[in-house]
Amino acid sequence: MTDYSREHYVKPLYLKVLHGNFLGIGKDIDAFVDSTRVALDEVTDKEMIQMYNGCWRHTITASWLCGIGRFSQHLNKIENLLIPSRTCYAGQFHCFALARLDNTESVRILRSYLDTYLPVGDRKYDQEWAIGALRWLDRRHGTDYAQVYLKNFDNWKMRYRDQDLGTLRPEEGIFHFQKVMEFVDQYFPEFAT
Repeated sequence: MTDYSREHYVKPLYLKVLHGNFLGIGKDIDAFVDSTRVALDEVTDKEMIQMYNGCWRHTITASWLCGIGRFSQHLNKIENLLIPSRTCYAGQFHCFALARLDNTESVRILRSYLDTYLPVGDRKYDQEWAIGALRWLDRRHGTDYAQVYLKNFDNWKMRYRDQDLGTLRPEEGIFHFQKVMEFVDQYFPEFAT
């Protein structure tokens, strides 16, 4: 990865993208939106590939840009990063990018992820983001794929051995994901869904 990519794309964006932190940044919103726009205008496919081959900070930034710009040529890379869940946090925006790419492959990948990581057990990763993305796609297309995962409450229970560790909240994941998508439509209307 070039120093330019790191300084101009990753550094100004990744912490605000992480968890959808941009939803609460207040007065810094214009700088974040401007930084995203600059990155979208300048980033090359080669730089995107380099970011996808980097650490979670780089991949979360790549999927943020990929999702907004709908760079569908990176779909396979996103799948290869999301399903194994080898890095923390990046899966959040891999799910976002898949929803923004909005195709049958996106649905297949999200379902494959949920099939792999539900029930949660001791593997709390990005299931809430994946269900949020899948539900968002369901609403757009009049499908009901997410219901299969939502109807079984036991899918969301966290356990380690015989110990109950609480429950993930898929409804909150769905609500949060909707807010992320509304943000993109509001601040990036040229890329609106």
